[in-house]
Formats: sequence, C-alpha cells, structure tokens
Amino acid sequence: MKAALDRVLIEQLTQPGHRLPALENWLLDEVWSQEAFTASDNSPKDYLRHGEELVNVRENALRISASSLFGELTAPPAEERTISSFFARNQKSAVVILDGCSLREMPRLIDLAKVSRRAVLERGSSRAAVPSETEYFISDRLGLSLPKNIGPSQLTGRGELKQKNIRFYYYGQTSDHHTIRDGEESLLLWSRFPDQRYTDSMATDESMFDGIWDGLEQTWKRTVQAVPPDRKVLVTSDHGYIFLGPGLSDPGLKDVSRALEGKRYRFFGQTEQLPKAGDGLWVDPVMRLAVIAGRGHNRIQGPGAQSVYRHGALTLMEMLTPWIVLGPVN
Repeated sequence: MKAALDRVLIEQLTQPGHRLPALENWLLDEVWSQEAFTASDNSPKDYLRHGEELVNVRENALRISASSLFGELTAPPAEERTISSFFARNQKSAVVILDGCSLREMPRLIDLAKVSRRAVLERGSSRAAVPSETEYFISDRLGLSLPKNIGPSQLTGRGELKQKNIRFYYYGQTSDHHTIRDGEESLLLWSRFPDQRYTDSMATDESMFDGIWDGLEQTWKRTVQAVPPDRKVLVTSDHGYIFLGPGLSDPGLKDVSRALEGKRYRFFGQTEQLPKAGDGLWVDPVMRLAVIAGRGHNRIQGPGAQSVYRHGALTLMEMLTPWIVLGPVN
C-alpha cells in the first residue's frame, strides 16, 4: 500500500480541478481493499485502525491545502449513482440499504456476494445527503418524492412508493425476518444495521468493528439472500461514519463544534447569526446550516457521548457510501 502522502501525490491533489475521483479510487483500491484486509492479518479492528491512520493524514492535509474538496462532497451524486435511476434502468430489481454502512466494509460485502453466487457487476461509491443523516437521505437522495423528517420505519405503506411500484421491507433488528414474495414490483429493503450499533456501550474503540464485520453476514442473509434469485440487486447505504479513535482527528479543529453547540451540524434560526464559513466549518446560508468540514472531534453530551463512531458532518468516510450492483444468482 502506498503512503498516505508523497511529493507526487501532494502535487496532484493541490492542482486545480476535481480531487474526489482520485480519492475515491484510492479509498476503494488501496485503503479499504481486500488486499489491505489481508495485510492486516484478516483482523477487522486492525484493518480499521490502519486504514483510518492513512485517511486521517490525507484528509487533514487536504483541509488545509485544498478545502474545495468539501464543496465536491456536498454535490449530489452522478445521476447513474442514484437509487431512483437504478430502479428506472432495472425493472423488477431490488435495492438493499444497509443503514450507516461505509466504504470500509466493501471487502466484506464483496465476499458475501461471492458466497451468495451473485456476480459483482458494478463497484464504486455514491453520496450521502448534507447533513449525512438518514432522514435527509430519504428526502434529498432517494429521489422517490418523499417528504422531509421521516425515518425508514415510516416508509412502510407509503403512497409515494406504491405509485412507483415499489414494495418496502424494514429491518429494525438484525434478527428481523421477512418472507419476500415475488411479484411485479421493485423491492426496497432497509436494514438498521450497522447504524444501530454506533451508540451502544461497546462503541468506544476499534474492537466494535469486529462485531460489525460479523454482523454483516446475518444481515446479508436476511436481506440480499432473501431477494428472489432472478433479480438484480443494488447494495448501498444512506451515509457512512467517521471513526474518531485516539489520534484520528484534526488537532486544528479542536474547538470547531463550539459554534454548533457540540454537534456535528446545526440548523440556525432566521434571527440567529450564522457562523463564518471556513476554518473547519461549511455553511449554507440558504439552508441556514453549518457543518463540521473535516475530521473534527465534537464533544457531545448524553447518549453516545463515549462513542467514537459518528456521522452528520463533511468527511470522506461520512459522505462517500458503497455502491455495489449484483447480478442474479448463478
């Protein structure tokens, strides 16, 4: 694996133009690859730690030298990497959303696809909404004319889905089971795993990643493998997450969340003064939204305060989401 930074790479990343495509390739082909997992002795927690060290160095350098990266992260995904477009191109297909799944888990998902005898037809990344929270993904990224401020559990029976000939299944727990009948509708399956794990008492270091790695198998069996075998399947996510273990945040952003009341993002009222953009904050004056831009470690209170797995802000690992298209069972 190449170093996080070298002279040639620095020159490439600091030239004018888009930087995100090269970063996506680096993340998928080197940092979060099967080769990287093997090099970590097939240990999920060691793989997570080593990969995050590389991402931390590169992303912190980019915040200082090429802050336009955050503008690229807030842009919508290419049309061909949207769920609505996938459904339009593939009649009687299925989409499985693994809530909170990130690019880190790509090797695991690819292995599970092989075990399921489904060929990987496409492998890449799409984009979370801004902020990188589930409800904004549903309204702003699904492309299914759904209103704001609803969660995935509220999608069952929605008229907007029925009008588009989509049948919905929700998995609140990894143990949830649905018998998925065949039919003429497209299928949309939503699993709350692994997002549900981020606020539990074990989410304090990289060791919890072992449980995510193992839990994906059970989730896969109840979702992807439950889809009728003749259907094409898209496996994707609504958002990723940032891992804020010791030494894996930007020291220059130590107090950046103060203007956000300790959160990773904040909407401001019409009478409130917006914080100044830059220096670790991305601000949208129309939405009246301010978001941490970079690997800032916010100091939250209440449930999840000890968790080092967070989302809601603008970082590579929160905003870039897996996009895997699988063929029918062969």
